[in-house]
This record gives sequence, C-alpha cells and structure tokens, in this order.
Amino acid sequence: MTIKLSSLKADLAREEKGDWMPALDIPGVEFNVSSLHLPAYQTALALMEQRLARSYKGAPVPTTIRTVEVGKLLHKHILHDWRGFDEPYSPELAREMLCEPEGRNFIAAVQNCAAMISLTDVEFVEDAGKNSERPSATS
Repeated sequence: MTIKLSSLKADLAREEKGDWMPALDIPGVEFNVSSLHLPAYQTALALMEQRLARSYKGAPVPTTIRTVEVGKLLHKHILHDWRGFDEPYSPELAREMLCEPEGRNFIAAVQNCAAMISLTDVEFVEDAGKNSERPSATS
C-alpha cells in the first residue's frame, strides 16, 4: 500500500488551539488540550529541565519533583478544559490536580491526550503509479 505523503502533515492550528481528546486510561473522560509540540510548552519544558539540572547539580531529579514541574507546565500551556468528572473544570481545580505529586495519574492522562492530538490520519492511495513499483532484481 502507498501512503499519501500530505496526510502526514500536522494540523498546527488544531495543535495550538486545542481539541477534545478522550482519556483512554480514564473511561468517560475527555480533555480539551493543545499539543505537546506547542512551541511555548517545548521552550518552557527545556528551561525547566535546565533549571532542575542546575538545582540538583547533575544528580537525578526526584520523580515527584519533575512530575509536579511538568504538571505546572501542562496547566499553563496544555490543558484548557475537561468533561466527565464530578466537578466542572476550573483553572484552580486544574492547578490542584496538576501541581501535586498525588495527581500523577491525572498528569499522565493529560499528557497522553496532548500527545494523541498530534497524531495524523494516514491516508492511502489506490493507484500509486511509478513510485509504488518495486525495482526488478535483474535491472
């Protein structure tokens, strides 16, 4: 099968604006998220990693510390809304869930949804023409 090359292009507007994504590990829950590829998030993540590396002087950063720091960035850049919980979305409640070590499962679910928004729907081409033929072994 031949893949339509243009079908691999990212939808940058959707990735920036955000969209509803089902949380595969939390049945019935959806998050409105932007992509983890969002430039502002990527820059903030790199700066966070540098800051933590300096603070811990090359020693491993404790998982709980890194998780909370990532959660803060998700709160600022990625998570816009949710549905399917017993409490409605609010920035304050989102901060509470994303910025505490106990929220690690919630943080992981938001990250997974933000990663999924970048996936593309690969399209296949029926008649691929010359590009789909294999070279002959006797050429």
